[in-house]
Amino acid sequence: MIKQNDDTVRNLMEEMFHIQVKSNNFMRLLTFDEDLSENLVLLMLRLKLFGFLKITQIAEVFLLTPGAATNMCDKLERMGYAERIRLQDDRRIVRVALTKKGEDRVNAIFSKFTDEQLQSITNTLAEINKLFKHIEDIT
Repeated sequence: MIKQNDDTVRNLMEEMFHIQVKSNNFMRLLTFDEDLSENLVLLMLRLKLFGFLKITQIAEVFLLTPGAATNMCDKLERMGYAERIRLQDDRRIVRVALTKKGEDRVNAIFSKFTDEQLQSITNTLAEINKLFKHIEDIT
């Protein structure tokens, strides 16, 4: 019985690593001709998706200190891809958002693909998300 459990756990670990490798390969495909790190591209994608993020949110999502998240934003800001926006009501709150140049850069990343390819990738990732939801539901 223990041997069977060991094999099952080993197979599970191998599948987890295969998924991780495939995910990393997809990110490399998105960023291979970009002059930005994968994390900076992911941050730009998040900013595009959500409109803006606070430094604390960026730090939380990327598992970084607020100082490291600030450094990421500094890099994007120096390149002209992001800007900091202070709220009028509370100047302590700073939101990070894409600039027009940043929006154009994100659009360029996806322009490598045809509409059909984008739809196929979206459908595949949606299926993967459903499968992961199933895993969450059984644990």
